[in-house]
Amino acid sequence: MDSVTQALFGAAVAAAGFRRGLGRRVVLAGAALGTVPDLDVVVGWVSDGFATWRHHRGLTHSIFFGPVVGPLIGLGLAKWEARRRGAAPPDPDRLRAWIWLSVLVLVTHPLIDLFTSYGTQLLAPFSDHRFAINAMPIIDPVYSLPLLAAALVAGLSRRAGRGVVASALALFFVAAYTLHAWSLDARTREAARAQLAAQGIAATDVTAYPLLFQPWYRRVVAETPESIRIGFHSMLAPRPIAWTEVPRQRDPRIDAVAATREGRLLEWFAMGHVAWRVRDAEGAAVVEGADTRYGARGESLLGFWGISVPVDAAGRPGEARIFARRPAADARSFSALWRGITTGREQAEQP
Repeated sequence: MDSVTQALFGAAVAAAGFRRGLGRRVVLAGAALGTVPDLDVVVGWVSDGFATWRHHRGLTHSIFFGPVVGPLIGLGLAKWEARRRGAAPPDPDRLRAWIWLSVLVLVTHPLIDLFTSYGTQLLAPFSDHRFAINAMPIIDPVYSLPLLAAALVAGLSRRAGRGVVASALALFFVAAYTLHAWSLDARTREAARAQLAAQGIAATDVTAYPLLFQPWYRRVVAETPESIRIGFHSMLAPRPIAWTEVPRQRDPRIDAVAATREGRLLEWFAMGHVAWRVRDAEGAAVVEGADTRYGARGESLLGFWGISVPVDAAGRPGEARIFARRPAADARSFSALWRGITTGREQAEQP
């Protein structure tokens, strides 16, 4: 989830479990702790996009990060609080509370990220396997607003019980909402397979990715050995999917690029969901690999991002660069998204 939602989730966890014992400041502490794992994006500021692919949602998003780092942060918070209170060493009960708070917030951060499509290295540093459940979009106001309301109640109310109840209810809601979104993933894939089977198409893999702001309207990618089919489907207004078929290209130049460090990194980052093709650009051959998990209509149908690699006459790859083809965040795009959610109407696009 986005960092703002992670901060709100951390605040809700803190308020639900520790508001009575640690006071109102615990809400701010939980919000700050909720953003700590996402500090791994700093690697992209000092390096390139390939480093971001490799390290974001890596070590700081491991299930081992919280149990190892959480006690250290909790100890620091307890000592800081004790100094402010003029008490040293920290009270043992408050020390335990700060440690548990830090551990729980740092552990729940990667667990809610798990329910998005991006991929989270839950077992780092022992494995770089990327885990993902295609339940939720990265940003969803229906998910975030109850957490915001709970954080405000817990932080502003002088009665601890109100904050505890509000936060517990918000956490219960987002858990139920996430499970509902997870069920939408299974139902969308089932509907897509049934439609393909009615056309005599046996897909080897069908994946449904939630689009922005909600879980009901999804990008569906169906793969066969010969092609990739992409369409969009709304569970609020189900109708036959208008598929765009993209034939798979077989070319030694693609094999050469896929075997490079950047090609292997893309395949790992996209969890194997890559569409490769050769394009002519100003008289030269360029091999492109697109991450098919994220995409929209038009130019970005195959994917919002990927790699572009020039290839010489002998088929040797040149320098790889990351391309980005996100559509403009304008009124037309949001209108099309709303129309897709509410009516399910989608026109097939040419890649």
